[in-house]
Amino acid sequence: MKIEKTETFIEHDIIFGGAKVGNVELCPERKEITRLVIFEPYQDRGYGTEVIKELVKEGYNYLWVRADNEKAIHVYEKCGFIKDRNTMYEMRYVNKAESKSKEWILPNRSKKK
Repeated sequence: MKIEKTETFIEHDIIFGGAKVGNVELCPERKEITRLVIFEPYQDRGYGTEVIKELVKEGYNYLWVRADNEKAIHVYEKCGFIKDRNTMYEMRYVNKAESKSKEWILPNRSKKK
């Protein structure tokens, strides 16, 4: 088997006023935003919105977001993105041989409101 590189994902630091406030990963070939992170101390200050608006100007018009990431969805919708399909699933590997003798319990990842 051979695994070949087919797409390039490039990570960029997000700098505002000399401070690194997060990072964004882009796929230039598909004009896709593959990941956006605004560090916690800088959240809720408009940095994510500003980054997304700038990327849209540069032609980036596609992204994926977890269905439970309400904060990110709000930012993306504010910038003109719409929900297209509900196709993301969180998955984890379970060794079938081991799972027959154990009861697997998923951790509760829901956020407190």
